[in-house]
Amino acid sequence: MPPRVLIVAGEVSGDHQGALLAAALRRRRPDLALSGVGGPEMAAAGVDVLIETLRWGVIGYLEAYVRLPVFAVRFWRLVRLVERTRPDLLVLVDFPGVNRELVRHFSGRVPMVYFFPPQTYARRGRSAARMARAAIRLLAVFPFEAETYRRAGADVVFIGHPAVDAAAAVTAPQPSLRAEWGVGSGPVVGLLPGSRAQEIRAHLPPMLEAARALGERRGVQCLLPIASPFLEREIRRAVAAARAPVRLVDGRALDVMRAADLIVVAAGTAPVEAACLGVPMVAVVRLSRLTYWIGRRWVVTPEFDRLGFTVPNIVMGRRIVPELLQDAVTGPRIRVEVERLLSDPAARARMRGDLGEVRQRLGPPGALERAAEETLRALDSRPPATLR
Repeated sequence: MPPRVLIVAGEVSGDHQGALLAAALRRRRPDLALSGVGGPEMAAAGVDVLIETLRWGVIGYLEAYVRLPVFAVRFWRLVRLVERTRPDLLVLVDFPGVNRELVRHFSGRVPMVYFFPPQTYARRGRSAARMARAAIRLLAVFPFEAETYRRAGADVVFIGHPAVDAAAAVTAPQPSLRAEWGVGSGPVVGLLPGSRAQEIRAHLPPMLEAARALGERRGVQCLLPIASPFLEREIRRAVAAARAPVRLVDGRALDVMRAADLIVVAAGTAPVEAACLGVPMVAVVRLSRLTYWIGRRWVVTPEFDRLGFTVPNIVMGRRIVPELLQDAVTGPRIRVEVERLLSDPAARARMRGDLGEVRQRLGPPGALERAAEETLRALDSRPPATLR
């Protein structure tokens, strides 16, 4: 029987990273039987997707609390799937709300690897220590996360970030991309509000308000990649209502970044990709008021106030990317920040220089190959599963 690997990923970003890892595993071991939960990208990479999880994610403490019965049903569905399929290796990809519980449930019973393990930066509590006590290998993509887990005694390997290779694969020149999408030679701004429905509702309206004002005042044209088909209807409706000069693009977020002079982007993976491309940016984060209050009161440490959410700032240990948070995420504030960067070539050049340093600190090319190597090492050295 070929070795059986079960990959558990959720949401659009997890499906993407799970697909990249699955493809890297296939290149090394075509005999693997890959199954899992995720979405269309994983399926296209040769994974037998048994449960679709693109819409399972939610942001916020109250938002999660009111949906606990739904989450419980989903979690036990995944538990039954693992117990039924009896994989030789369980590979968890991001998706911390679910995957942390799977670690707790199956530690010592199923060999496990965690790609994109839960972030520990600026967080109170002992989450790193709890993960260190589990029987699992962690594949960290950020150097500061790897160090935190290492200090806690976890089995962790810093593999680097896949965005380094993804950015290097973007070879189309800026003029050809602009010509493809029919944008002229004037200023071009990319809008990347996020890949969750909550992020679209929180970030897109002020982005579009800023885009309309920038178009009227400075002739700015905007490109907006649609992260997933299930978001398309809501995005198109919002753009039509805003009457902003925005050209929609199916996916291809990195090409949009390459085509733009700068981007307005939700904190998350996209700023890391933009950093690897050297694209100046303005980051935005808007959570529900209760989630933000709970987080400030009980979850984050004072270090959060110094650096914020945006990964390039965390990697550099200082604010190189302007970040608008909560009530500051408004159309006028976004417009001001964009205009400031558009009118100051020296500021954009400094940011590009800093982003180049971020790219260097994210590790050398080949993160996915290293992730596949570590995954297969865990598979080949695994203890037998003890599922009953």
